[in-house]
Amino acid sequence: MNMTKEIAECVGLWLAEGDSKTKSEVTFTNNCIELILFFHEHIHQLYSGKNKPRIYIYSPAPRTLITNLNGFVIRNYSDVRAKRTYYIYRLADVQFVKEWKRIVSDVKDNEKFYPEVLRGIFAGEGNVKHDLKNKNSRNLRVASGKRDPFIEKLLEFFNVPIKYTSDNHMYLITGRHLEKLNDINIAVLHPEKESKFRKMIDSVKEKHYSPGEFKKLLFGQLDSFQKTKDLAKFFNKSVIYTLETLTELKRENVVSNIKRKDGSFWAKKHLIKEHFNSERVRILHNIKKYQTFSKTGKAVNLSRRTVARRVREYQKDGLIAFKNACWEMTEKGKVIVGVDEAGSFGN
Repeated sequence: MNMTKEIAECVGLWLAEGDSKTKSEVTFTNNCIELILFFHEHIHQLYSGKNKPRIYIYSPAPRTLITNLNGFVIRNYSDVRAKRTYYIYRLADVQFVKEWKRIVSDVKDNEKFYPEVLRGIFAGEGNVKHDLKNKNSRNLRVASGKRDPFIEKLLEFFNVPIKYTSDNHMYLITGRHLEKLNDINIAVLHPEKESKFRKMIDSVKEKHYSPGEFKKLLFGQLDSFQKTKDLAKFFNKSVIYTLETLTELKRENVVSNIKRKDGSFWAKKHLIKEHFNSERVRILHNIKKYQTFSKTGKAVNLSRRTVARRVREYQKDGLIAFKNACWEMTEKGKVIVGVDEAGSFGN
């Protein structure tokens, strides 16, 4: 059989949340339906029997979540002790259980698959602890009722020190060792854990500023038009946090942004105003010259839709009028653009 990385990840999932004692069925429990289906997809590639897998759905409230899923027998139950819905996958076949346990043994003996196995274990029993205000809270935890020789073997393989806390029944991974596990995409199988882990890793890499300092520095950098991602890179901050701070400055009415074909650009409010004044002059001049939104857009490097929207605004403001099937500037428009009586632009 050709062993795949996905099968090795399923081995990790099963080691974390499967039932190794039963001889009659392959089981896997998780609160993420995507992982349940991932496990089924790859287990089923190995299975040649005719038994249908079953999915047991346990919800904190007495409700029916899923009644029909092609290829599965579905059972819905209520579990008032549960904090969130969880799922149990079961495939009953005595002969296949023997085959599956042999596969598990082979994968555990093959160091080539250790990244995948650890990813699976973390998706099952791992957790991300992260508090932006407390650096000491940035850690990964792998639950284990007691010390597990194989989990410790995996951690040692990746040069991660063994820190097991008997009181909390878990392994703790902190500091620079987080980067080692980031290199093997430790949380990628579980969408929710991956999101938390990515935010934590990004925050560890960020430069930290005192309260209000970043906003002040960011404002000072906006004497020219800047993209959010470029500002984030310059200050070594996450794009999300940079955008949140820019939005705060915009609410304070000291900066604003413009959207163009190649992205959104931020600058101080007076620069934005100057930009729109300059844009207005160029559009009014070129719409009189070309008479179409498309040609005017090409001349001023704006989309046809943007030009059309601007011209409608200028028309509403009394700067331009559509007369005799063509666009003409009004006297008010000529004053703003700076056109003399002969129709030429003043110096």
